[in-house]
Amino acid sequence: MCVSCGRTIQWDANVCPYCGHDYRYQAQYGKPEQISDGLKIAFYILSFLFWIVGLVIGLIYYSKPDPESKHVGKVCLILAVISIAVSIGMAFVLYILVLGFSGVA
Repeated sequence: MCVSCGRTIQWDANVCPYCGHDYRYQAQYGKPEQISDGLKIAFYILSFLFWIVGLVIGLIYYSKPDPESKHVGKVCLILAVISIAVSIGMAFVLYILVLGFSGVA
């Protein structure tokens, strides 16, 4: 029986074919360290406000073996890229506004 979904699976299955629970992970790495919700929120806010911090945190956590750390790292990387895009977009808009109001053609 799968411990995650409760369905019957083969006794030698590495991954549950129904829910995807990976039994190899537990045997190989042990129990993963939990990341608190408050720390996740702090990481996400920092990743958006300071994109370089988001890239560093994202790369560190994405390189860890457990799925929760990979997810946190992935979200931090995505927020860092969004922050870069927003910064470039705002700089472009400011550039257009300055040129538009300065009268330079």
